[in-house]
Amino acid sequence: MNNIELFDDLLIKTRVEAVWNKVFESSNRVISQARSHGFLGMEIVPNPNIHMMLVSLQAFTALIDIIITNAEVFNVDYDATRLLINAKEQITRMEKVAAALKANNREDFDTAINEIERQAAF
Repeated sequence: MNNIELFDDLLIKTRVEAVWNKVFESSNRVISQARSHGFLGMEIVPNPNIHMMLVSLQAFTALIDIIITNAEVFNVDYDATRLLINAKEQITRMEKVAAALKANNREDFDTAINEIERQAAF
């Protein structure tokens, strides 16, 4: 059995959807926390706060990179690849929010939150 057989089409599609859903569930939580707690309150949000969510999402970034890089080998179609790229960009936006919080930079925080809100969930 080779590695390609380990990733059948249904398994890949299921994983892509699960990753995308988890990322956007987390980004929606970040938006909700930002709206309810604001910039000054984001650091005191009970777990999972943005920092804890990013720790758990780091496992997905490796999977996303592997699937995107090997999309042709794993027979991943364009729509699934697009969803993964979209999810990866959303994780980067959440990392920007976390970095802005750590740096106490309100302007960058607001910019990153706005980027998350504008990200199309398609």
